[in-house]
This record gives sequence, structure tokens and C-alpha cells, in this order.
Amino acid sequence: MAHKRYALGFTLLELMIALALGLLIVAAGLAVFLSSQRSLSLQSGMSELQQNANFGLSLVTHDLRHTNLNTTSSHRVNNFTNGSGIIFKKENLPTALQTISNLEAELVTLQSKDTDNTTGRSDRLTIQYTPANDSIFNCEGAGVTSASSKTIVQRYYVAESPQQVTGEPTSYSLYCDAASYEGAVMTGLGTGAQQIMQRVDAFKVRLGVKNPAGQLSYMTIDQYITAMNTIRTACARPIVEDTCSKTYLNVVSMDIGILSRSTGTIGADASLNTQTSFNVAGTPVTLSGDVAVNKRYLRQAVNQVVAIRNTLGASS
Repeated sequence: MAHKRYALGFTLLELMIALALGLLIVAAGLAVFLSSQRSLSLQSGMSELQQNANFGLSLVTHDLRHTNLNTTSSHRVNNFTNGSGIIFKKENLPTALQTISNLEAELVTLQSKDTDNTTGRSDRLTIQYTPANDSIFNCEGAGVTSASSKTIVQRYYVAESPQQVTGEPTSYSLYCDAASYEGAVMTGLGTGAQQIMQRVDAFKVRLGVKNPAGQLSYMTIDQYITAMNTIRTACARPIVEDTCSKTYLNVVSMDIGILSRSTGTIGADASLNTQTSFNVAGTPVTLSGDVAVNKRYLRQAVNQVVAIRNTLGASS
């Protein structure tokens, strides 16, 4: 009897099993790919965010270390001393400059002054110093000649960026406005500010203060001004400045903080990005605007303390 010869090949069942296994492998590989892609997007966003924040803040703190250098303040930084490295009010400037338009309303150090991407407002910081060198570049990138005979003024604040992208949160930048004065003339203040850091959702300042006993504490700008006004009011009348100044709280450092936002979105991980409150230079801030839009971007609060080296040795 002749044997039947069957054609070699896969049965339908074997083919179906092979296809099912292949699909499982492809699905697993696709899941790993998508997960890696999301992780890369998240890590890339965080890397870009940190680089922008740290680099931008390092530029600011580099300039802030000049605060009070070679001024007429006798190494004191406060809101009553002429020549104080931080300009709080008109008395910190020469008499001839105290009538500058909008000086105390716009151009000095102010708390909660500027609109930003939070439910509160950002601070302003205005410093002054006299360079040791004859030729320098100010924070606007402009060269200053005969600089050692001038006092440089630099004002840091937040404002809306000229570049806005539809569908993104409102973009704010940190700006620096530079000026200089010699004698009775100041030039540049309030004009030509330079954008020095983009995507800054908030800018806050806290002051490191030393009391007559040498004890250190942190205060917001308004807390400091209120405390100093109380001390000034308690001084004997008529006020003898040399005597009254011995009771002052002198500023010896600044805690500078920014809330920085990433450039790109984080895609599918946006649902996990639920943080809306941050601590910026010791001040709690909360994001404003569309919650769903905010979730698409990473944010990081970066803080740095800057010691005012030109006041640390001052006597109370």
C-alpha cells in the first residue's frame, strides 16, 4: 500500500501562535521605545531647565558681588545711608539725584512690584557700586569708560518677553537696566534694559540682615524697611546720625531666587506634573493661569545667597 506524502509547512494553528508571539514582542519593544522616548523628553527638559536657570542666575550673582564696592556708605548697606550698595529710597543717592522722576515708585528696590506667572508679584532689586577698573561692561553689555570715577547702578526686574508663543503660558524674562552717575548727573536709568534670562515665572529677593549684637536673620524687603523705620522713629530727637546708625540693621547678604520654566513640553508625563507651589528665596509662590497648560512645562526654583563682601567687616 502506497504511503501518502504530505507537503511540508506550518499548520494554521502554528501560524497563529507565531503571529501572536510576534505581536507580543513588537508590543513590548514599542512600549520600551515609547517609555524611553518619554524619559528622554523629560530628562532633556530638566537638563535644559537647569542649565538655563543656573547659568542665568550665575550671571546675576556675579554682578551682585560688586554691591557696595567703593561707595560712600562707610561699608553700611541700609535704607538711610547715602551710598548704600542696595538702593532702597532717594536718601541712598546723592542729594542732586533725589529728584529723579519715579525714583521711589519704579526705580529702587521694591517688593511685589511686577506682574509675573504667579498669583503674587515679583520683586525688584537695584544696586550700586564704583568699579575698581577704568573700563568695564555693565549688565546691559555696554562698555563704560572712566568707570572708576563713576558709580554704576543696576536694576533687576521681571517683565513680559517680546517673544510670545500661542498656546504657551505668558513668557516673562529677567531684565537688567544699567545706569551710571558722576556728580549731579545720572544717565541710562529706566531706558535700554537688557533681557538677561528668559522664561522666568517669578523673581524674589530676601535680605540677610545683621543687628547691632551681630545676630543674623532673613527679612523680605518690606519687613526690613518696616523694621528700620521703627528703629529710626525710636532714635532720640534731634537725630544724631552717628548715634542713631549704631542701632541700625545692616544688610550683609542677599538671597536671590527665580522660578524658571522649561522651553519644551513634557508630553504624556504632563499628567504627573502636578506641582503648583514653589519656594523662591524663602517666599512661597503659586502658579497662576491655565492649570492644564502649566502642567505641560517643567519648573524649578533656583536660589543663591550672595554675601555683600564690601560690608561684612562693617561695625554696627
